[in-house]
Amino acid sequence: MTDISIIIVTYNSEEDIKGCLDSLLVENFSQYEIIVVDNASKDKTIEILRPYKDKISIIYNSKNLAYAKANNIGFRNSSGKYIFLLNPDTKVIKGSLKTMFDFMEKNKDVSALCPLVLNPDGSIQSSIRRFPDFRILFFEVTGLSRIFPSSRIFNRWRMPGFKYNRTEDVEQPMGAALFLRKSFFKNIFMDERFSMFFNDVDLCFRIHKEGGKIVFLPSASVIHKRGRSTGSVRERMIPLHTKGLLRFFLKHRNTLGNRILFFLFLPWLMLNTILRILLLRFSSKDF
Repeated sequence: MTDISIIIVTYNSEEDIKGCLDSLLVENFSQYEIIVVDNASKDKTIEILRPYKDKISIIYNSKNLAYAKANNIGFRNSSGKYIFLLNPDTKVIKGSLKTMFDFMEKNKDVSALCPLVLNPDGSIQSSIRRFPDFRILFFEVTGLSRIFPSSRIFNRWRMPGFKYNRTEDVEQPMGAALFLRKSFFKNIFMDERFSMFFNDVDLCFRIHKEGGKIVFLPSASVIHKRGRSTGSVRERMIPLHTKGLLRFFLKHRNTLGNRILFFLFLPWLMLNTILRILLLRFSSKDF
């Protein structure tokens, strides 16, 4: 059996995919495979992938099947003991694959881990979140989390006080680089109803719900060009993000009391989405 199956979903990733693949192919760790699932890219991504065809597996989708479904295709075609979900706009720091593999081998109770995520300038990228609840939703909709970004109360979703220099259990790491124990997923890998956003949140929530543990491991690291995957179509991404958030609450916050709160929040969330689109359209900013 292959030790690690690295799954990368590309869509118009011509600026990033070469750097991502090159960072992986210099690894000394031998028992791994790279599976790239391309969602019908319209730029030069396919042309850039062509020289790598003897070193990696490439699956070409005839149309854009969205992120979750493409990952499921990669998952079904994988042979690894572990799955490493990786965004194309990342570069893996040398030695990190072995570090993550060794940690999972020694800690059989861990179902998933995430490495330290760095910005291209080497600074730490905020990558650990709490699972969203109605208190977090209130702070997001009212903009209090943006007004007070350093507050552990108003911005509790993004956890500004999190210590990125120590190994510890976490709820929901960023899905840009997520290392998973394949055997944990008996039936469903990614819920395809979360086509673009909140599929990673749903995945992590299900891991916790089923008794799994997720660990942050700073001794492994990746560089991530945040927003590159969606930045060029940001206006279209805002309603998709809202859709993912709504679906998460409907699926996982589903008691009667939560349903009542959900419908009370719904008009404010819709208004927030419209305001974000207008702000982005007329000032090129988001909040």
